[in-house]
Amino acid sequence: MTKHEDGGAEPGSEQPSMVAKGAGNRWSRRRLLLGALGLVSAAAVGSQLALDGFHTEEKVSADENPWEALSQQRIWLCFAGYRGAYSFLNHLLQPPLYRTNAPARLMRACLYLEHGSLEAMRRDLRRPEVKHTPEAALLLALAERRSQSPDWRHAFFESWNALGRPDFSKSPLLPEPLEDTDPLLVVQDEKLPFKGPQGLPLLTVIPEQDGFLDWGPGEVRASDSVPLLMALRERLVLLGAESPARQQLLPEAEARLTQLTGSTPSTLQLALRAFLAERPPEAPFQHRDLEALEPLVSLEWKQPASELFFQEMREALKDVLLLPGHHAFLLATWAQGVSVGKELQRRARASAAHLNENERRWMGRLLWEVGARLREQHSRLELERALLLQVYGSELTGHSPTRMESIDLWVDLGRWEEALKRSGFKRWPLASLHEESCALRMRDEHTWLKAFAGKNALP
Repeated sequence: MTKHEDGGAEPGSEQPSMVAKGAGNRWSRRRLLLGALGLVSAAAVGSQLALDGFHTEEKVSADENPWEALSQQRIWLCFAGYRGAYSFLNHLLQPPLYRTNAPARLMRACLYLEHGSLEAMRRDLRRPEVKHTPEAALLLALAERRSQSPDWRHAFFESWNALGRPDFSKSPLLPEPLEDTDPLLVVQDEKLPFKGPQGLPLLTVIPEQDGFLDWGPGEVRASDSVPLLMALRERLVLLGAESPARQQLLPEAEARLTQLTGSTPSTLQLALRAFLAERPPEAPFQHRDLEALEPLVSLEWKQPASELFFQEMREALKDVLLLPGHHAFLLATWAQGVSVGKELQRRARASAAHLNENERRWMGRLLWEVGARLREQHSRLELERALLLQVYGSELTGHSPTRMESIDLWVDLGRWEEALKRSGFKRWPLASLHEESCALRMRDEHTWLKAFAGKNALP
């Protein structure tokens, strides 16, 4: 191992290749480092050599905010558990910053824990800038419990509880959370062809990547995966209307979904997509629209279950990306297609003034039923959209008990989310903790959230 001036030691140097490519073109190291790829939130990074410029081109002053020296790309390297991340962290922990850069110190301790270098982790956590912090206490407790626990998630959860459930939501030492919508592209082998099983998933994650539009439309037209096409549709809807990726790929995705689902879609998610597409976006619903919606609301929301699609995507990405579970979770979340529920509610609100009282009540009941189908699902996003639909639906029907029940559950959902934020779960750069937890969260995110709020055991 290589010794460093501040006493740290760098674990083994074996590293995967970290160069992503599209359409046969290798990205330059400097472009990767700077993130000058035209991506909204993806961090695509090269091999450790891509960080060489950090030492010669970027000067860090002792007065600088420590987080300003850690770009989002570099922070995401730490979340991925990438060994190349030691390079810039070690640099930040040299004089004159080493005594004040507590965030970098804590992040390096997290990397040491991730890689099993426990003595190096303890050495970092004995430094005065972090020694007596609750963050250091949790890492030390987690390291101790991890040796006795079958998994990371229970070790983390039990450590947090044992320390009195400290609030890490505003921690000055932890980075901003890695959200479920953040693509984090750390590629394992630059020679892998991004076609076949990996092609459409990668296109969905980064549709705006240079070169992807050269082959992307063909991948969309050839796909037989309805949930993957729904995920792509959802991803594209989030982009601006002027995005070339949205302009080129969204019509292809819509057309392919129509081909695959036919005139009688089998799920409510797909039926609502067709229902909304057949009506002008700003036209109020009329009596005949409610008649068309009536037989749809008894359909189940989606097929297959999110967990099954998650497993399929994780398998497709396992040899392509570090953190395949994180990206599979992202794809499965998009495949839930909650935007069609949001669009239905938007159009219903715009239509209410144009309907008579009986039609408004009718529309309210239909919205309630759509919400009921969403409530049968297991993700936070689906539950949130379900409750918003039901609150507005019961407002239209004038039925106060159901409206209050939905509001109460919506408030509870917020409390569950706040409890998770207190643990800082999404802010800890521990790749194994996040990867291991993805499948359990996808299976039943409600139970997962409620555990942090003390409502049930952690799954």
